[in-house]
Amino acid sequence: MGPSTTTSARAASLATAALVGGTLLGLLVIGQRLWFASDEWNIMTEYPSGNLLVPFNGHLSAVPVALYQLLFHSTGVVDHLPYRVLGIAAIGLLAAAVAVYVRSRIGAWTALLVVAGVLWNSFGSTNLLFPFLLNFSLPMAMLVVIWWLLDREDQRSDIGAAVALALALACSGLGLVALVAVAAELAVARIPWRRWLVILAPGTVLWFLWWITHGESGTTSTDVPRVAAYAARMLLGGTTAIAGGWGPGGGILLLALAGLVVVSLLRWRESSFRNSARIAGAVAAPAAFVLLTAASRIDTVPAIPPDELRYGWTVGALLLLAAVACWRPTTADRSSLATLAIPAWVIGAFIVTASGVVLVGDLQRWVDEVAANTPGVRTNLYSAEVVGAARIDPDIVMPLSFVPVTTGRYLTAVAELGSPIESTAEEEFGGRADQLEVADRIVAESVPVNVESGRPAGAMPDSPCPAELVAQPGAAVHFDSGLSASSVTLRRFGDGALNRVDLPLGRSVLRLPLDAPVPVDFVIPYRIVAPPDVRCAVS
Repeated sequence: MGPSTTTSARAASLATAALVGGTLLGLLVIGQRLWFASDEWNIMTEYPSGNLLVPFNGHLSAVPVALYQLLFHSTGVVDHLPYRVLGIAAIGLLAAAVAVYVRSRIGAWTALLVVAGVLWNSFGSTNLLFPFLLNFSLPMAMLVVIWWLLDREDQRSDIGAAVALALALACSGLGLVALVAVAAELAVARIPWRRWLVILAPGTVLWFLWWITHGESGTTSTDVPRVAAYAARMLLGGTTAIAGGWGPGGGILLLALAGLVVVSLLRWRESSFRNSARIAGAVAAPAAFVLLTAASRIDTVPAIPPDELRYGWTVGALLLLAAVACWRPTTADRSSLATLAIPAWVIGAFIVTASGVVLVGDLQRWVDEVAANTPGVRTNLYSAEVVGAARIDPDIVMPLSFVPVTTGRYLTAVAELGSPIESTAEEEFGGRADQLEVADRIVAESVPVNVESGRPAGAMPDSPCPAELVAQPGAAVHFDSGLSASSVTLRRFGDGALNRVDLPLGRSVLRLPLDAPVPVDFVIPYRIVAPPDVRCAVS
């Protein structure tokens, strides 16, 4: 290796490290306002401890669930920072695997470009910022590690590839994509059966044993035209993600990639048979992902669009790696600029940078969306906790995730892990009208409010009710409705009616239920609205 080549490779490696480090640090800063969201509530409530073999969304997810449980029982469920660090670390692992793999095959400067293409994919806002989507980034990283190990062609590397494949299969359905990709490469390469068994058998056998003991029979579409159309739109979504979200650019990139694959296979089918096998495996990965996803998710309710962000990001990354496989591998001491024309590299850098600019805006918008949703989430958690496990209707669905989270499961998790709203300030609660309506419904359906007729002891109504009477849980509210029957409306979280309570003629008392203990330093009171001719007092 000459001095100039060595200097160039080192410069490229430093640039790659700076790009990855800067991106990960940027994600940490941009996501400061994030809190638990979506699937994280399902993991917290369904898997507070153990149950690692129980399917999540139909998939074996033992590795990501175990990592979350490790944090549940070490750092707690109040501070979201450790979970964000975990998700960002998984992204960093994927970036490092891509950098090492591409550098070993083509060169350091191409590795910089491909890593940037993976990280700065314009559809990457959720994959980069939502921690539990490590169930996407980890199996993808394992697939890249397997490719790097297969290039080494020794027994120790084959064993390492087997371990990486088993880990991928234990992460999510993307482990099956890795299995298809590796099996396709080994089949085309016609390797000895002994290597087949070493690389594929351990993980595949373990996954099959899991499937026959814990697997769930999901809904798989048999409508071939619909599945094909959905899969095609997923592929286009992947190239559109690379092209900064520009649809026509995505179409051009998809056609260019298809042409690159065909030309590479025709050109190297004789002179580089091993590389043809890698191309087959690398193309099989996105093909398997779009077909398996289309068949299993096309009829999901609520519907998942084929160009959904996490799908586009994943397909885009897999297609970039397929493009890498189409270049004939070089020795490690050759700069990629000697293999890949400088104009093509510059055009690629422009596309990746433009995509990154789009990504930055989308990252901020996604953070804003999650942060805006968080106060309402906290209010619903508060409403369930003030009712308490002894009184709660355990089947009420809370507005926390697309996959239903019930009050009963939430309170069971709180009993084991502690409350995620512990010591949270009052100003961090609130929410949209629809969220507050559910919070009120949780209390109304679980804790009935009764009115007692007659002349109670203690304070008596001596003044007209204010426009909205504020009363603490456990208080007694005294009414005098005069000579006509009337009713009052109770509110607590929102502006809708929590309960409408009929008052008898004359004097009566309404006793508000006490709250179950909640680990915060404030109480959200009841608010009572009565007709103007009703007199009332609180004791």
